[in-house]
Amino acid sequence: MVHPQRRVRALLLGMLLVLSLFAAQLVRLQGLDAASVSAAALDGRLAVKTIPAGRGTITDIDGAELAVSTERKRVTADPTLVQDFTVTKDGEVVAKGYAAAAQIVAEVTGAKQSSVLEKLTEPDSPRSTVLVPDVSPQKWQELRKRDVRGVFAESYMRRDYPLGESAAQLIGWVGAGDQPAGGLELVRNSELVGTPGEAVYEQGRTGEVISTGLYREEPAQPGSDLRLSLDADMQWYIYDAVRKRVKESGGLSGYAVVQEVRTGRIVGMASYPSFDPADTTQDVAKMRNAAVEDVYEPGSTAKLITAAAALEEGIIEPQDPIEVPSGMRRGGWPFKDVEPHPVLHLTFAGVLAKSSNMGTLLYGEKLPGEKLYEWIRKFGLGAPTGHGLPGESPGLVPEPKTWSATTHYTLMYGQGMSGTLLQQVGVFQTVANNGVHLPPSFVAGTTDPDGRYTEVPVAQGKRIISEKTATTLTRIMQQIPATGGTAPDAAVPGYHVAGKTSTASRIDPKTGRYSGVTSSFIGFAPAENPEYVVAVVVQRPTRISQYGGVIAGPVFSSIMRYALQKEGIEPATTPPVTVPLEYDPAKQAPGEEPGVTLGEIAVKDEGTP
Repeated sequence: MVHPQRRVRALLLGMLLVLSLFAAQLVRLQGLDAASVSAAALDGRLAVKTIPAGRGTITDIDGAELAVSTERKRVTADPTLVQDFTVTKDGEVVAKGYAAAAQIVAEVTGAKQSSVLEKLTEPDSPRSTVLVPDVSPQKWQELRKRDVRGVFAESYMRRDYPLGESAAQLIGWVGAGDQPAGGLELVRNSELVGTPGEAVYEQGRTGEVISTGLYREEPAQPGSDLRLSLDADMQWYIYDAVRKRVKESGGLSGYAVVQEVRTGRIVGMASYPSFDPADTTQDVAKMRNAAVEDVYEPGSTAKLITAAAALEEGIIEPQDPIEVPSGMRRGGWPFKDVEPHPVLHLTFAGVLAKSSNMGTLLYGEKLPGEKLYEWIRKFGLGAPTGHGLPGESPGLVPEPKTWSATTHYTLMYGQGMSGTLLQQVGVFQTVANNGVHLPPSFVAGTTDPDGRYTEVPVAQGKRIISEKTATTLTRIMQQIPATGGTAPDAAVPGYHVAGKTSTASRIDPKTGRYSGVTSSFIGFAPAENPEYVVAVVVQRPTRISQYGGVIAGPVFSSIMRYALQKEGIEPATTPPVTVPLEYDPAKQAPGEEPGVTLGEIAVKDEGTP
């Protein structure tokens, strides 16, 4: 039997040994290893959160917002924590678990309770489940006050587009993963995108921020703002006008553009159908910028190139007579004008003003094929315009070595080649700007995060034709959108307008065959001192008419009138300058055969039956 005193001494010795071990451990933790233990504990509490950077704002020329980033919240949850949530009243539990949390989240955010509950109870749901993808910071603060265990929020920047579908193709959009997916959002992304920041903080066991703990933040740096040459009011007006006309005419699509003559800057450009840039679930194929990407045969608006080339090469003068027969053959094929007619006695000016195909061939065939090709390319067709928007096509101008027997003739009136809207607008901008071409542009300047504004200079122009030729063509084209002209519906009351119609056969890109027409009108005003070029195109109209003057002319008139009046340009006070469009063969000089210079010789050369 062990003596009681020995037993007590053994127990005491054991207790002292255990206490000494605790003391040694305490000394180690609080003395020798205090720093490392503290650091390990801190590491376990630290969390890192990315602070999203604001994407630069895109504005119009006057500062109206076209694309802006807004801070938003994603409501998330850790289902393993939510299951322990309880709601008490007067000390008693009245609701608990997922159902209680789902009810509160739905009440505050407006989300469907069933949807929230389904996400919380989904098998194998992640520790961070998105319950509501988009709420305002104010709604999140309301929800936060309800103190729902396991429910958190992530900050992100949502991209909003105040002009909606009217500017969607041009401005572009930000798609999944906050990645730019089209338009200026894509091509100017390096300037618009910001640098995200980072916050390091201590959090408790349930994910709450420890207010007295460590907090370190590196602020996000926003992107630069982009100021466009667009006018927001003009942009909406253009889109609405095109949308209405496409629907009225039963057309497939349509687009229009307004360009400043002396700067090349685009004031507005829209196409219909369009899309909602805020809807990231749409088919990207339907979100293309048709006004930039579509290529089509220009038709009669390209006669302006042929006319300019003939004047520049000294082949023709405005009042030279051209006897236009009712029909003729070239390259073994018959040619005719759109409307049947007897022999016409037109001047060169009359051929252009009345848009005679055959009259164009009679003077245009004096241009060698290589020379005609050179002038078409000189005016910008067959090459990108340089505006930088994605999807632009250079168009197609066949090289002379590939021409068929009729290509030389059809190119003179805009068939057998293709171009984009902005390429064709460039032809008219060149004439309106006294023969100097300026590439189209959309950006007026940028503002960096420090508020420094840098203006984008106007591109240096390139002379294409002489001032004399530009003036001559302008005077002739003033008689087209006028009473008695081929496009009276394109006239703008009170102003002198110069322009040209086109009704071109349309190639169906799916079949490669002609299907319907492309109806267009392009012009500029005021003719005596041009400010704007306006182009309107409707693809495959099926109602009202097919002629460009009837389909596109009224829309041109409406848009041009709006632009001129918005800019405060005074109406004309003098009548427009006119040139003779017809001649009387009986009054020609003695010994001069009627129309012999261009009409009869050309026909005889071909051996017309």
